[in-house]
Amino acid sequence: MSEGGNRIQSAAVALVNELFRFCYSDSLSEDGLREIIERHGLTPNNNIHIHVGDNYYFFLYACYNKRVNEEIIRYLLEYFPHAASAIDNNGRSPLHFACQNQNVTGNIIQLLIDAAP
Repeated sequence: MSEGGNRIQSAAVALVNELFRFCYSDSLSEDGLREIIERHGLTPNNNIHIHVGDNYYFFLYACYNKRVNEEIIRYLLEYFPHAASAIDNNGRSPLHFACQNQNVTGNIIQLLIDAAP
């Protein structure tokens, strides 16, 4: 891989790690996500999936986080639309994680269904 490719891959790994820690935390908020995403210079639908690969575990954990709300899911899907189709090692999708979260609303479930029909 070229030096530029390594730098992009390293930046993507750093972003994914930071998002994972934040989406897993008790501090999950739209403002916090916005800060992380802006710091990494992302734009909506920026094809970061090319560099992130299938590592959307941060989205799965956001769906399971008790602090998740509709705005958080919309915001993440705006920047990571492929995350809606993520599957963990056990074959569970974001919808599975959301259905295990007692704080998830019907609107969040519908967002996930619409994003990954």
